Amino acid sequence: MIIMGFLETYEAVKKDSSKGVKNFNVIVESQPDGSFIAKMGQDFQAIYDAPPGLGGKDLGPSPLLGILAAVGSCIGAVTKFWSQIMDVPIDHIKIFSRGHINLAGIFGTDDANYEGMYDKLEPIVEIRSSAPKEKIDEMMEQVWKHCPVINNLNRDSGLTWRIKVK
Repeated sequence: MIIMGFLETYEAVKKDSSKGVKNFNVIVESQPDGSFIAKMGQDFQAIYDAPPGLGGKDLGPSPLLGILAAVGSCIGAVTKFWSQIMDVPIDHIKIFSRGHINLAGIFGTDDANYEGMYDKLEPIVEIRSSAPKEKIDEMMEQVWKHCPVINNLNRDSGLTWRIKVK
């Protein structure tokens, strides 16, 4: 199996966009303790649960925290991509991924004011770099424009669902 570096992958996809088409699958399964295990790829898994006040045992982060982690991690990964593409040196990056929810919407007691899980997402990105601020701002414009998690949260991702009863 040949493993390409980022710039090789970037150049291959730039030359032929079909080389960038991928499917991702995650299986989430309930556990006897009430938590859920998310199996991601062949080698990764994560435990998700809810705090006791929301019916869980706090055995892992809630799915809501998982969304915030996905937002922050995606911003970090895409910033790394664009720093290489635009030759912007990054010494350190830290993302504070914050969100605000209304439990009344999740519980179905106030559907009139419920437009989604989070009614406000406010990631804050701290970057330490020797590049001028203008170059970092230019790079971050590309990050906001191309981060797939942010794009999926900001527009219709074509989400559909099915139920299989066994």
